[in-house]
Amino acid sequence: MRYLIPLLLLPSFLWGAKILSYNVYDRNDRVDVMLTFDTPYEGVLRQNRQGDTVVIKLEEAFIEAPKVKNVNSKYLGKLTIAPQGENIEITAQVSSDVSMQASKTSDSYGLRLRFMHPVSPDTLEQPTPVDETAVSGLPTKNDNEFEQSYYVVIAILLIGIAILFWLKQNIAKRAATIQNEPKTPWLFNKSPSEAKQPAPASPIKTATDAGGVHIRFQKTLDPSHTVAMLDYGTMSYLVLLGNNTLLLDKFQDNIPITQNEFESLLHSKHRELDGYFQLVPTQDEAFDSYKEKASGVY
Repeated sequence: MRYLIPLLLLPSFLWGAKILSYNVYDRNDRVDVMLTFDTPYEGVLRQNRQGDTVVIKLEEAFIEAPKVKNVNSKYLGKLTIAPQGENIEITAQVSSDVSMQASKTSDSYGLRLRFMHPVSPDTLEQPTPVDETAVSGLPTKNDNEFEQSYYVVIAILLIGIAILFWLKQNIAKRAATIQNEPKTPWLFNKSPSEAKQPAPASPIKTATDAGGVHIRFQKTLDPSHTVAMLDYGTMSYLVLLGNNTLLLDKFQDNIPITQNEFESLLHSKHRELDGYFQLVPTQDEAFDSYKEKASGVY
């Protein structure tokens, strides 16, 4: 969301004019400072003189960084352009007998600040030809181009908001799906390679209960222990159930189908069961009973 904040603030700059460039023209009878804006400047210009310093404030205008220019002319010594909040402050060091006149171009994309001596009556009788090269040469924009730029910014904002809303909806749906997925018991977790293998044909159908586990065969060894063959998905698991659950083996092929095959499998696992019961000395008699049952002696 923090990447969208600059875009949301961008339209605010469209309501003010930005200074793109400035040029200083040093003439024999004057010094002209030409300011070029990216949009027509419609703000208010205020002038305040303090001795040899003229302070010009441009409202509803901004500039990216302060500018300082040393002119070394008899009309203008030093020019400083700096941002002041939402305005621009232009400070000019001039002689005491120099005045400043401001005028805009016809399309308001340019502003001219002219520093010169006050015009005398004799000078009015013989007007000096005005050099309009700088004014006419200012780059301008059409109103249509400005409107198109504004619409492009609005379109980018709407697209960004739509993308963020779409991402939020998808993340919420994904989180809800993960929470609703049934958790698989640890004993029946399948490796990725096992999950890709096709299920072998089996005459016993997979259970449709909540856990998805089907008891294929089971045999009681004593009141506390039972050996069972459990089906889960495409796998079958041989487990010892009792005080502690012990996984003896798992199968995907050659799964016992008949009771006799199951009894033969138990007989082949008697060494593993023997090692387990040796860890519990109080159950030696129960294991002897199991060996008798596994060997077919009842």
